[in-house]
Amino acid sequence: MKRQKHTDFQQMGHSDWLVNRLQTYCLARRMKYSEKRLMVAIKLAEIDRKVEAEELWILLKKDGYPISIASVYLNLGVLVDAGICAAERLTQRQALYFVPATA
Repeated sequence: MKRQKHTDFQQMGHSDWLVNRLQTYCLARRMKYSEKRLMVAIKLAEIDRKVEAEELWILLKKDGYPISIASVYLNLGVLVDAGICAAERLTQRQALYFVPATA
């Protein structure tokens, strides 16, 4: 399966809010705004349910995105800090991630 580019996702009608929020957050913190960060955010929004990081990683890999599990965890942390997604802790080492309905 061919990997989709950032512009393809915008054309597919994904929320400009999500893109703008991520860009603003990264710029304010002098962080790199990357396609991988955006892909994690978009996939999480597409799933529209609570998922563990490992499941999200598997779904991204199935879609053809070359991303490591470490990158998924790192980017989920950024997305939580940015207020784009939320984490529901199950244990100290395990959480479910989701995009809140108010986002």
